[in-house]
Amino acid sequence: MGLTEAKKYIQELHKRQENPYLWPDFLTGLPDKAAIIKKLEEIHPHIGQYAVAYVKITNVHPYLIKYGPDRHAQIIQWAAAVLKTTCEKCSKCFVGTVSTHDFVIMCETKNMIKHFKEAAKIFKKQMEKFYTKEDLMRKTTLSFSRNGKKINIGLMELKAVVADKKPDIEKSRLLQAMGKACDAMEESHEDIIAMGDQR
Repeated sequence: MGLTEAKKYIQELHKRQENPYLWPDFLTGLPDKAAIIKKLEEIHPHIGQYAVAYVKITNVHPYLIKYGPDRHAQIIQWAAAVLKTTCEKCSKCFVGTVSTHDFVIMCETKNMIKHFKEAAKIFKKQMEKFYTKEDLMRKTTLSFSRNGKKINIGLMELKAVVADKKPDIEKSRLLQAMGKACDAMEESHEDIIAMGDQR
């Protein structure tokens, strides 16, 4: 069900993209960083009732190194479509794009984990079509040795840092701090952590 909705979203997005003035972010059709900051102004006093998730597509660059850039736009659009269509099930949910591979979700705290996990599962299933059978079996995009240690870089997936309690970070630095925490998760086996739990 989620894949069908996401596919329909991409088809509708392509129609709208014929006129770039209709969307703040041409590639994804999602609100851009300015809209995210405005929405965060509204939500921030109510963090606890509402949660903010900083979501990142991990391991994109290793994929592009190995497979080339031909499907780069599709990867980003699938992430946007899956996040948007998953969160549309909740009337008080907002999804925007911070940068090429980074997104923000804001919704009621009680729905955040469910929305993210559903989106991550659908995205992962779709991305499996972008890899060879060998890479899927190994769950590795690239493998190499560095200083005598074998490094395996996994497949693309969505990872998130969630602020569901008042963070000890000022509002103007929240997105930046969440982005850094999400970057640090790239090699982690966890797919979601609470803001402040990163090590």
